Amino acid sequence: MLKRFEKRNMGNVDRVIRILMGLAMIYLGFIDQSLIGSVAIASIVGVFGVISIAFAYIAFCPLYTLGNVSTASKTENR
Repeated sequence: MLKRFEKRNMGNVDRVIRILMGLAMIYLGFIDQSLIGSVAIASIVGVFGVISIAFAYIAFCPLYTLGNVSTASKTENR
């Protein structure tokens, strides 16, 4: 099961975008919940932000494996 995570399938640009989107979701979900309105939905958005940053950190997206997609270049891919 751990062998799946050995191969990176996320490029640097994709990782930066995911980190920025994750930070925005964390802000909307946990810091300024008034923009969303519902506390429950805001919390879900915040959790998805944390997950987005975690996957950007390990440079692996499980959804990319379903479609055999990789945004990593040959040099980025281990």
